[in-house]
Formats: sequence, structure tokens, C-alpha cells
Amino acid sequence: MRFKLPIVILLLSVVALCGLNAQKIMLEGGYFNPKRLGKSTSETYFDAVRIGASTDFDLKYNFAVQTGLYYNIGYSNKVQSYESVFDSIIYRSWSHAVEVPLRLVYYQPLFKDFKIFGFLGPNFQIGLIQNQKTISYLNDPSVYPHIISGKSSMYKPDDNRIGLKSGLHRINFQLGAGGGVQWRQFMLKGGYDWGINNLDKSKIDYVRQGNWYVSFGYQIK
Repeated sequence: MRFKLPIVILLLSVVALCGLNAQKIMLEGGYFNPKRLGKSTSETYFDAVRIGASTDFDLKYNFAVQTGLYYNIGYSNKVQSYESVFDSIIYRSWSHAVEVPLRLVYYQPLFKDFKIFGFLGPNFQIGLIQNQKTISYLNDPSVYPHIISGKSSMYKPDDNRIGLKSGLHRINFQLGAGGGVQWRQFMLKGGYDWGINNLDKSKIDYVRQGNWYVSFGYQIK
């Protein structure tokens, strides 16, 4: 917890201070679907839940700057098949992460109490925990000697069984866009964040992680 707890406390403090001066605070929750892939790394999908809060700082002409803090927890059950040996590997992963977006938002009122909006900007995702259980059904383990059944951490290079010898970076820098609607205090929005930086510490592959999401919100301020 030496890495995770100070970061979470710092982010909570920053968002709390921002919230004191914000013109708008929205509580949010919804579905989150990360996808990780590389040039030589097959796709890994997560089904996840994301909760958190966003704050708006109003600008002129219906524009606002938006930030916030989100926590997401996801699960992946990936079956990797190998045509050369007709066997398969199962990778089961749990992921915990926090996110801090920084968006430029434009609101367009349509009629009383109803408006649409669009947003774009960077998103900073920080991995807290990503544990993986590998179940190998290889009849001849010598074909892929680096694949070993057991539990591992995707962030620790000395406990990694996925072929990425140095593990994954915790920091995922993304650029995203999306939009939604708001009626009175109720909000519905969706969007997509594109992963930019390479998550593979060894740099053998260029691994990126993006995610699409949909969430409901309730404005409390």
C-alpha cells in the first residue's frame, strides 16, 4: 500500500479543494469497458464499474473546464488459443484504478431544464492493483516456457507471467471525447478515451489501453 495510499489521498485532497470552488458537482456511476492491446499482444477486454464525481468551473459562452476523480474495478476472463499446438490458456484478471480527467465542456441549452453537451481533453489513469491468474492447458509446456499456471501481478517485473518481462506501467495517459444530455439534476453521458503512451516497461511491444464508457449522474450542487 506504500505506493497506492499516498496517491489516493493526494488525489482526494486535490479534488476536494477543487470541489469547494466549483460551480457544479456531479456524482456519477456506470459501465466501463477497457481494452488493452499491442502490435504483438492480443486484445484483453475488461468489464468494469466506475464511480466518482466531477466538478465544473464555468467559462464564458457556455464553456466550462471539468475535472474529477473516478475509481474503477474491472474483471477480465480471456481465453488465448494457439493454433500451432491446439491448446489454450485462460487469463483471469482483476483491475483497480483511479482516473483524473481534465476536459473542456460545451453546454447547449435546448429548452427549459434540458441541455446537451460535448467534451474533450486528456484523462490520467493510475493503476492501483492488477492481479492475474493464469491457467495453462498446454500439453507440452516447453513450447511456451514463459507461460506458467499461477497468480501474478501485472505491475511487478519479478512476478509476471504474461510474456511482458518488465510488466506494465501504472500511468496510462489518454485523450478522450464524448457527450451527453442533462435534464434538471439528472445526466447521461458516454465517451471514449484513446490510450497514448506505451504501457510495456520492456518496450518490446507497444501496448496501449483505451476505454469506452457510459454513466449516469446526479448533480448535487
